[in-house]
Amino acid sequence: MKQTIKYVSAFVLLLCCLNTFMACSDDDNAGAPEITGVRITNPAFADSLFTSSAPDSLIVIVGRNLGNAQRVYINDQQVWFNSVFNTDHSIIVKIPSEDDGFELTAFNSELKDEIRVETKYGVATYAFKIKAPGPSISRLQASYPRVQGNIINIYGLNLVDIEKAYITDIPAAQLDSTVWKEIGGTHVDVGSIETVVMDHHLNTTTNRYETTSQLRFTMPNVTFGEGALVLECAGGITYIPFSVLPGMPAIFSVSSDMPQIDEKVVITGRDFVQVESVSYGDVIVTAEDLTVSESEDSITFNFPKKPSQGSATTISVTTPGGTVSAPRFYDYTTILTTFDGDAADNGWGPNAEFEDDDTEDGQYARIYVQEEGQQWWGTMVFFRKDWDGNVFPLPGFDVIPATASTDDVYLAAEVYSKSDYNNGSFWGYLRYWLPSVAESGADPIADVNQYDNGFEWEDYDAGIGKFDRPVLSDINGNAPTGRWYRHVLPLSVFGKYTGKTYQDVVNDGIQQFRIQSINQSTSRGKIDVRMDNVRIIYIPKQ
Repeated sequence: MKQTIKYVSAFVLLLCCLNTFMACSDDDNAGAPEITGVRITNPAFADSLFTSSAPDSLIVIVGRNLGNAQRVYINDQQVWFNSVFNTDHSIIVKIPSEDDGFELTAFNSELKDEIRVETKYGVATYAFKIKAPGPSISRLQASYPRVQGNIINIYGLNLVDIEKAYITDIPAAQLDSTVWKEIGGTHVDVGSIETVVMDHHLNTTTNRYETTSQLRFTMPNVTFGEGALVLECAGGITYIPFSVLPGMPAIFSVSSDMPQIDEKVVITGRDFVQVESVSYGDVIVTAEDLTVSESEDSITFNFPKKPSQGSATTISVTTPGGTVSAPRFYDYTTILTTFDGDAADNGWGPNAEFEDDDTEDGQYARIYVQEEGQQWWGTMVFFRKDWDGNVFPLPGFDVIPATASTDDVYLAAEVYSKSDYNNGSFWGYLRYWLPSVAESGADPIADVNQYDNGFEWEDYDAGIGKFDRPVLSDINGNAPTGRWYRHVLPLSVFGKYTGKTYQDVVNDGIQQFRIQSINQSTSRGKIDVRMDNVRIIYIPKQ
């Protein structure tokens, strides 16, 4: 018996020694970790290695001796990885987003552009860039003529991590219309670039981080007259037209296509240098009546008069660099009514008031209630084309393409509001009704041909509600008070037009329109809305 115990004890001791030997052997063979590359998880790029990626991306760190990874760092910040999927040759890692507090080297120079893997056998590093969002240049600002030694200011978004900056003699328009991997032509290096503004922030509209940027550099010796300024950033390449003499101006937007007399009109764009005039139809507004921003990207003027019917439906800006025009300005074919006898008032009560401000604009409609309490049937603007049952004539397909999405086709009006809308306590709103001929004799149908500003109660007892958009909002979702501006409502908010095209709108026809004040809450508020030039317009997304 003792002999048996003796042999068993010896066997256990031998097994322990063997396990110890094998463990020591594994330790000796593990070796220091090494990173040989980084891939993405998309199988289509399984054989491709990358040296950069964007935040919130899934990557695979590949190499040798990675199976005992204890910690992984990116940009000197520890990141989580699932050890279950960790092998000797790979580690799958999710790059954190900036929402998670992850910092980019573009905004913290003390961090390193590298991946670092730590195991109990050593540390492996690999140069790797986490890129900021793609850059874009919106405009340049400098005096003309641009000669060597001038200061050039660059404005845009995400102008960070700049790797190369130069001026090429290839025009920007040519770069727009050709396929290229590298920008060719004659390059003139711009030298040192100074960062003036680098405002890195969360855009609450897109819910993404972006950087408002302003840079500047000293003009080098450029021997050609025009081309493009190019910034090659880690996040991508961006460029903008560049010229020694004033370049052709560009119009990006106009605050309204059909403003009221004396309404402030704002034109945004680029290269508004030594502006000579703004013209539309048969009207010319000369330089002394224009205000050009110091940054030369906006022009402001008070609308002096309407163009004659039949004159051009464009608005133009003229500078020494040339004349540029934007379409769809004061197009009379878009109008449903101006309240000056071109449509018939249904006359339902309580009816809006119709007033004349003694200008060329003539009458406007006014919904005015000094203190509006709870009601389900309020003051209205309710018009039809005529009493013969005709539909309103709508803009032709040369003005609004038949294929245009109803997301981009709007019911519009110039409005002036001094109301309590949007103040957080008064829950009044506007009810819109757009019936066809077939629908005009029936009751409105919610979510089909009737729209209540997207209003609904979040807590009726507490008197808390919400809207799809601010009451009387403009194209940017704002609702100014105390001045004229353009209010727009996409036709897609009406159920029968959702997901449809302008062709569908024309086929359906608009026989009447009603815009009515509604207040379902017990809160009380003032309503004072003036309205003119009700129309159907097209604002394609940029």
